[in-house]
Amino acid sequence: MGSRGPVLPRRRPPPGVREGLGAVLQPPRRAARQPAAAAALPLRGHLPGAPAARRERRRGAGEVNAAASASDLERDARDLRRGTRINLLGYGLRLLYPLLTGVAVVLYGRREFGLFVTAQAALLVTLRICLAGLDKAVLWWVPRQPAGEERRGLAGALLWVLCAGTVAAAAVAGFGAPWLAAWSGDAAAAAPLRWMALGLVPMASMELLVHACLGRRRLEAQVFVKEGLGAVALPAAATLLWLAGVREGGLAWSFVIANVAALAGAGWLFRRSFPAVAPAGVGWSVPRPLVRYGLPMGLMELLNSALLRLDVLVLAALTDPATVGVWGVVVQVGNAVRSVRSGFDPLVLAIVSQIHVRPDPARLRAVFSRATVLVLATQAPIYAFLVAFVPWLLPLLGEGYVAAATPVLVLCAFWVLHGAFGLHGLIVLSHGRSGLAAANVGATLVMEALLLLLLVPPLGLVGAALAVGLAFTAQTALWTWQSRRLIGAWPYDPALRPVLLVLAAAAAAMLAAWVVAWPAGEAVARVGAFGAFLLTGAVGWLRLHEGSLRHAVL
Repeated sequence: MGSRGPVLPRRRPPPGVREGLGAVLQPPRRAARQPAAAAALPLRGHLPGAPAARRERRRGAGEVNAAASASDLERDARDLRRGTRINLLGYGLRLLYPLLTGVAVVLYGRREFGLFVTAQAALLVTLRICLAGLDKAVLWWVPRQPAGEERRGLAGALLWVLCAGTVAAAAVAGFGAPWLAAWSGDAAAAAPLRWMALGLVPMASMELLVHACLGRRRLEAQVFVKEGLGAVALPAAATLLWLAGVREGGLAWSFVIANVAALAGAGWLFRRSFPAVAPAGVGWSVPRPLVRYGLPMGLMELLNSALLRLDVLVLAALTDPATVGVWGVVVQVGNAVRSVRSGFDPLVLAIVSQIHVRPDPARLRAVFSRATVLVLATQAPIYAFLVAFVPWLLPLLGEGYVAAATPVLVLCAFWVLHGAFGLHGLIVLSHGRSGLAAANVGATLVMEALLLLLLVPPLGLVGAALAVGLAFTAQTALWTWQSRRLIGAWPYDPALRPVLLVLAAAAAAMLAAWVVAWPAGEAVARVGAFGAFLLTGAVGWLRLHEGSLRHAVL
């Protein structure tokens, strides 16, 4: 196919959209001068004035669609800004989890916690099988439904998850628990897994409801319910149970309590996010488009789980446990940069899926430009801070962790690049190409494995960082090329360029300050360089706010 044509056949837009699409792309002043719609004119006619009447109808439809597009643009911008605030608040909740987990490890001991982590990992794999990709499919499905019918198909999906979760929980309790007991050499280890299996059904139901709320652009479902209430409640409940005297099985029961609490939070938010009454004529069956989209997404989630653990497995085979431990720190620090972009994924996918139903190139460009600005504006200061101070921070963990400094900077540089262009994958997903997305993840898995085997032996941890970064960069290139083929254009607004220039100027100022201040000492150079980055970025950001970009991009 040609590079400009879409891969998928285009749908015929509903009446009024085709005629009004040109008006959506017109400058605001020209649209404002257009006459009002002539609603009383006949749809067809052979009178001398019929061509003029058709022109009037087209202009009127253009005005209606232009007004709708302006309203959609404002809502998109408002939701993206709101999502940024929610993500920033979520960082505080994410800090609580490792702190409370550390307390639980100390109280219960490493052996008990190790058994719990093993059982939890088995249940998480089982969860992916139970969901069959329906959670990710619901996020794509809900924004595509007409107003007032957003709940269509959700009852059937929830029924499937409840039934599959119940069967899977029984299988885990019956077959998985004896295996865990044999592996640990302790027959008593089977009981906690059987108790934890009770949490599989509420956990699966919570996942589905959370993604349904994300389809309604309620990002707090992800940040506050799943990552906040669901994650933080687990070590908190374990600590309270231990203090209450429940020493044996406290971790297992905390797993159940945390998932029930998260399900309650997701159910409450679901009721607030969706119409109170389901659309008429809706049964308990799962719509076929939802199944066709969901099954490849389930495969993609399984491949993603393997991809996220592949680096650790290869390093464990090629190096020693101490090196793997240092790499764990590299990954944790890198996730601080990577999670910035992934935090926007559900919201952007919900918006882009809605745009795909009612094509609007101007709206797509505006959404992608705003999302890219917000991601880069958050990632850039974090990476600049790491460049300046990582060599000071890592030694606080111990002498062996100094070796993680260079791999951290290499890996995080790739995550910044991934943050700038990785959003293209959401266009592929919004077009219903979940099978293509699963193939992309599978290709990334193979590429990362080969690069790890090639680069780790000669370069160690730096080679591992290069292998992971290059594999995901290739994946990003695939997403970008495929999205370009699907929509036939680059989804960026020209107003994005000044923002990129500000970030480039801040990076150049940081480098210049580093070189100039280095003779005065390392400490002065590092602090001065980071200060130069912040000062230049702040000045540029304020200038952008003063200009027209405040409305065009921000």
